[in-house]
Amino acid sequence: MTARAPGCGKQDEIVGALLKGAVDLHCHSGPSIMERKLDHIEQIEDAEAAGLHAVLFKDHFYSNTPVMKVLDRWRGAQSKLQLLSGVPLNNQLGGLNPFAVEHGLMMGARMVWMPTLCAHNHLTTAFRYDLHGRLGLRKPARLSVLDEKGVLRPEVHDILDLIAAHDAVLCGGHLHVSEMYPLFEAAKARGVTRMIVSHPTYWIEAQLEDLAELAHMGVYLEHCACMLIDGPSRKFPYEQLRAYVDVAGIDRTILGSDLGQTFNPRPVSGFRAVIALCLELGFSPEDIRTMTSTNACRLMGIELPASVAYQ
Repeated sequence: MTARAPGCGKQDEIVGALLKGAVDLHCHSGPSIMERKLDHIEQIEDAEAAGLHAVLFKDHFYSNTPVMKVLDRWRGAQSKLQLLSGVPLNNQLGGLNPFAVEHGLMMGARMVWMPTLCAHNHLTTAFRYDLHGRLGLRKPARLSVLDEKGVLRPEVHDILDLIAAHDAVLCGGHLHVSEMYPLFEAAKARGVTRMIVSHPTYWIEAQLEDLAELAHMGVYLEHCACMLIDGPSRKFPYEQLRAYVDVAGIDRTILGSDLGQTFNPRPVSGFRAVIALCLELGFSPEDIRTMTSTNACRLMGIELPASVAYQ
């Protein structure tokens, strides 16, 4: 199967309609120490032109919440696009650092990412991908939410309490799926109600049965356009997305872009392509709307966009 190229009449109309009101929870625009294809302002302009409802801007090494505050003020009341941000718990912010979480959430961050590029799991599974060395960074400390006895570290409990108090979103980052079970169980016990795993079948090493179990726990599963559409980052056969959605359910599946890298399409273009792929796979426009907008709004605690006709 090959994803249909843009310019196919009626399908393009449906894709354009579904982009209006869509939410991208995984945008890697810049500035960043990693080279990016576009900056935050360019991404905002792309998203506004396409009619997106909200974008969550992610950098692995700093919280861009203050940046979004300034950009939101700069854009003025004429823009309806919601700018969302979060706190990444890698070494550059002190690792599993409750102080960074507290500060970010008080400023308006909506998501807390457990370690990503500094996660022990990531540095083990991506051992040939020495990003820190390429960027001239210090050798990273390998971060895990579990201690040597397999018990959640005390600082993780503090972080979960902060997330619960602010009604924010917990993302499992690049932890191994085996670490996520005790993390999410503790999170639920401490009052966290908003949870997500990004690209669970890549880096995370979740199997189909894990997707089903995590969904049963109330966790959303985010599958990323960059790993599904045509391009250098594609990791899975197109048809695999159908299996991922079927096992977890439409109501627990979110589609994000995970785009902004120089060698990939721009985020909005990638989002457009993954919507087209969903149509090719036989998902209804209503199901696509759920996976690209409704679920993300519910997870983030933002209002749903006004209904938009699909055709």
